[in-house]
Amino acid sequence: MKNKNIYRVRSSRFILAGVFAAVLAISSCSKFLEEPVDNRTLITTIPDMEKTLNQLQPFSDHHFTDIMSDDYIFRDLAGHNVEQAVEQLLPIFELAITRQSLSANRFLSSGFNPVTAFRRYYNCIINSLLIIKKAKEYRPSNDAEARSIAAITGKAMAIRAYCNYMLVNLFAKQYNPATAANDVGIPFVESYDGAPVVPYKQASVQTIYASVETDLLAALNLVNESESSNPQFTFSKEAILALLSRVYLNKKDWDKCIQYSTQLLLRRNVPLNVGQLRKTIRDYAQYSNAYFNPANAAYIMMGNNTYQLMAYFWHGLYPYPARQVMQQNGADDANDYIIQTSALFSDFVPQKLMVFQPTDTRNGNMPLLTVDEVLFNRAEAEIEKNNGINDNAKADLTVLIRNQNFSTNTANTKVTQLNGLTTRATAIANLLLLKRIRFSSEGMRWFDMRRHSLPVEHVGRSGTYKIDGTKPEDYVIQLPTEEITRNPGLN
Repeated sequence: MKNKNIYRVRSSRFILAGVFAAVLAISSCSKFLEEPVDNRTLITTIPDMEKTLNQLQPFSDHHFTDIMSDDYIFRDLAGHNVEQAVEQLLPIFELAITRQSLSANRFLSSGFNPVTAFRRYYNCIINSLLIIKKAKEYRPSNDAEARSIAAITGKAMAIRAYCNYMLVNLFAKQYNPATAANDVGIPFVESYDGAPVVPYKQASVQTIYASVETDLLAALNLVNESESSNPQFTFSKEAILALLSRVYLNKKDWDKCIQYSTQLLLRRNVPLNVGQLRKTIRDYAQYSNAYFNPANAAYIMMGNNTYQLMAYFWHGLYPYPARQVMQQNGADDANDYIIQTSALFSDFVPQKLMVFQPTDTRNGNMPLLTVDEVLFNRAEAEIEKNNGINDNAKADLTVLIRNQNFSTNTANTKVTQLNGLTTRATAIANLLLLKRIRFSSEGMRWFDMRRHSLPVEHVGRSGTYKIDGTKPEDYVIQLPTEEITRNPGLN
């Protein structure tokens, strides 16, 4: 599992096929917000609704933001990189998507882009509203059916809430209590009527958050207390609590973040033991499969991933900064965080993503909501509320440190260092460092950078591109060109 191991791909042709594979049967040129909604008149029974809900579970569509963060650099390797792929990813890495609206044809067709995220989130919103409508029209014949309809409604509301939340945190400003009422948000779909859906007006950031909060609190009372099967692939009560923890953290409602984080952690409180996995599994493929195994108790909800997280090394994008952070902090003493993919260019990818190597199915499950995140959320809310670290935050961070890939001595040192964090700024910086290590290449870093206005500088192909952290609008991804062409009221 050392970086001197060479990952032998089956053939370059096979890899390229994986790079450009489509994720879903989503039209590459249609404009989602001008399409008539499928009326789905055949959805009449409870099994129909449940089956449709299963198809609407969120994907890990936000992972393209990883290469916007400070975890990645670009290496322009002529003759090694796939030029078309480079050109289709550079608008993300060079932060062009925050400066201008871009068309879908500027990006990889594999789904690793903001246009796919935009379309799929709205597809889930529209169809979750359809399910809510169908559930409301259904007349239960007994108590069991009534409970099923309530659970279906709650899960549909949670899906809508999740998608609205992700959209507003990609395509609008970070929530600021002082400005949210006036900050322009995203197109807001309030109800389903089966008619063409243009034009939906943009609602304020405050309005979107209020809708998310209302949906989640209602869903919390509607879904079943526990799931009979596959809870990691549905909006269970635990998933709703975990999402509320995240929403209230971003809303800067520290008390409610602590409240719902604690409710979740009273039900489930063991994070992923990354250190144990690293020490007990030496084969990198086995490690990757174990890392992303949905059976891990730390994983509250998983999202399907049908694009190639593994294909970065053909695009010249590498998590060198993330690796350096790990090594500087004793989280990769054995130098086994990565797998080398080319002896010639010393390319590498994070070993935990080896499960996403090109395969016949090109599928994988990425954790969307985890116990680890909720522990970080609660610790951050405690620090912000206390204006500095307190015993509660220390306890949560200690648990997270003990489960990371630190040696015993390094972990002891980091736990002891918590006592020396005497200001809010130092405590938050320490928390974000630990979180960066824990979730490297899992789509979390960009959202932390947004929330804390952290600067980022990328050296691209034709210049240096940076966000200096002084303007919240710099972190806003512009709406796709196709979605505003015939709806000029959108910003």
